[in-house]
Amino acid sequence: MHNSVITSIITSSIFDPWYNLALEEFLLKHVRENEIILYLWQNDNTVVVGKNQNCWKECKCRELEMDGGKLARRLSGGGAVYHDLGNLNFTFVMDKELYNLEKQLKVIIETLKKTGIEAEFSGRNDITVKGKKFSGNAFYNTKNTVLHHGTLLINSDFSKLDAYLQVSREKIQSKGVESVQSRVINLKEINSVITLEEVISNLKSTFIKFYGGNGEVIDINPFEEEINCLYDKYSSWQWRRSEERRVGKE
Repeated sequence: MHNSVITSIITSSIFDPWYNLALEEFLLKHVRENEIILYLWQNDNTVVVGKNQNCWKECKCRELEMDGGKLARRLSGGGAVYHDLGNLNFTFVMDKELYNLEKQLKVIIETLKKTGIEAEFSGRNDITVKGKKFSGNAFYNTKNTVLHHGTLLINSDFSKLDAYLQVSREKIQSKGVESVQSRVINLKEINSVITLEEVISNLKSTFIKFYGGNGEVIDINPFEEEINCLYDKYSSWQWRRSEERRVGKE
């Protein structure tokens, strides 16, 4: 089966979270049988909350928006994350038959090994180095397709991460959770000369090494009507802010 897998690579050059999440859902709806897509994207000055989260509890929304940032809500569960251009997001979108978490994580871990960084999968959904998290991962599936996406903190601004994300008092009391900043690390702290371009190049080549195929680079028309409709959903006040239908499901 290895040789017959269709591999595709898509890189977004747009830094708008509502567009990038719309494109991600578009890919999830259109990934072909026996295909796996590596989708790489970045958001500028953004907080993304999980599908079941109360954004007001997780994010200082007013401060974020006063600073020109954007709030977004993704399809998958999990916690709130801060994105800027020092962070790279990756998504594996695939036919459900190809889903293999260990293999997908190996692509990430092997990618970083090329830059001298020894990373490991830790806990439920994190990839860590020296006991600190640089990658949170989350998942979403439909009847026939799956997406696995995550962050790669390369040189993110942690002062903004701490300014916009808030750990609830209940969580601190029940779990002894420290500040967000004290639990994460930039890859730049491990390898001072690592660059975004290097990580992207290594990711693409490692993806092809593990899955075969020709890694066809696909350009998506950003004005595709279906993507525009999905953009309207992700940018809507109702999708981003409304907790009524989500409270109690975390």
